[in-house]
Amino acid sequence: MQKSITLLPVSDHDESFLFRVFRCVHEPSFASLQTPVEQKTELLQMQFNAQQSQYCTQYPDADFDVVMRDGEPVGYMYALRGPDAYVLIDISLLPEQRNKGVGAKLVSALIKEAQSSNEPLEAHVLRDNPAWRLWQRLGFEQVSDDGVYLHIRVPVERVQHR
Repeated sequence: MQKSITLLPVSDHDESFLFRVFRCVHEPSFASLQTPVEQKTELLQMQFNAQQSQYCTQYPDADFDVVMRDGEPVGYMYALRGPDAYVLIDISLLPEQRNKGVGAKLVSALIKEAQSSNEPLEAHVLRDNPAWRLWQRLGFEQVSDDGVYLHIRVPVERVQHR
């Protein structure tokens, strides 16, 4: 059975869910830290707050959405949709929702939106993020490498008129 995947704008009521997703993604990098769970949680909360603030400051016109699958929240996607640039700012899903086509469907739709506006879609991905393989299959190419993140882009497809 086909699953319904939709986006809903983030509201103030979504903060605890957004933090839950963020924590699932970033907590493994704290695994070796020899501190109590409460301190790790505080550190993750500070990182989450800083990231949210940075995204809102850097991309004030972006869409900040909760990813819904059959009416249930399963992740988030933040994207700037034109008029002069398309940027996939962040997409994160709960672990049990990964590798089920949700991210691919959302990113493919964003690529189509950018292409229809004659704009490339840009993003950054950690060099060792397994999602990089998915991005490559979807048409992203590496633009640069700062040693931590890859700057990636799906170029505008140019139609040749004869």
